[in-house]
Amino acid sequence: MFRRILFPTDFSDYARRVMDCIADLPGVMEVVMVHIVGTNKPASLRSDMVSSARTRIESEATLLNNLGIPSVRTEVMVHESPAAGIDDAANRNNSDIIVMGARGKSIIKGLRLGSVTQKVLHESKKNLLIMRGPIIETLSGEKFQKYCPLIFSRVLVPVDLTTESWTAVEQLAKIPDVQEIIAAFVISRGESEQEIERLRQQAGDELEKKCSQLPTRGAEIRWRILEGDLISRINDYAQETDVSLVCTVPTEKGFFAEMLHGSFSCELARQATKPVLVIRRP
Repeated sequence: MFRRILFPTDFSDYARRVMDCIADLPGVMEVVMVHIVGTNKPASLRSDMVSSARTRIESEATLLNNLGIPSVRTEVMVHESPAAGIDDAANRNNSDIIVMGARGKSIIKGLRLGSVTQKVLHESKKNLLIMRGPIIETLSGEKFQKYCPLIFSRVLVPVDLTTESWTAVEQLAKIPDVQEIIAAFVISRGESEQEIERLRQQAGDELEKKCSQLPTRGAEIRWRILEGDLISRINDYAQETDVSLVCTVPTEKGFFAEMLHGSFSCELARQATKPVLVIRRP
């Protein structure tokens, strides 16, 4: 599903950990590494910056080749907007997915999503894998090496009862490396116990039907009904069940309709402590 990856790098240690993990993602056949030199840099320095970046990116491409990626290509470009430059590179190279880190610089809980990553999430139409949490912050050695190949093994997907929100489940079910998919429906409102029970019964019937009818490549599909604030409950449940990945599809329908297009996914990614996969609808 994600054979051709675009990987933006700023050559930081943080980006290097993302790069090391890319090498262990299942099914990867090509990686295009890109570095953006912003036009906000002094014009007198840009030429040297581009030259230096080309040397560094070629060195890191060699490392990826040595880690087993069949094809690694590199680009260094000058662009006024790093996010737009990344999206342009992904489109030109026909990349299946963009893989980025999301450490951010804020120490305030819930705001640790880098501005470039956030803009790519909002503006690009490409699939986006946001690597964050212990996978690139605290894991090391053997634990790090074990986690990366298993990132698609156990996936949590927030869903409602609309067709659009099930796009992620349908796409994940086609990936052989996915072992378990948990479709989670969150009841975030209810004026009475009777209304909540009615929603629970309706959702349970629909989830059971959808999960039982969906063909997979060997993955087990389970469903859960949760209660509480939508984003907080999804992220809390991801921690409680120790999933390897949270997956979402930006949509303007269903329980995402209260927010601007794509903002649910952005807010989910901003508060997440697990890697987040954003799948775009065809």
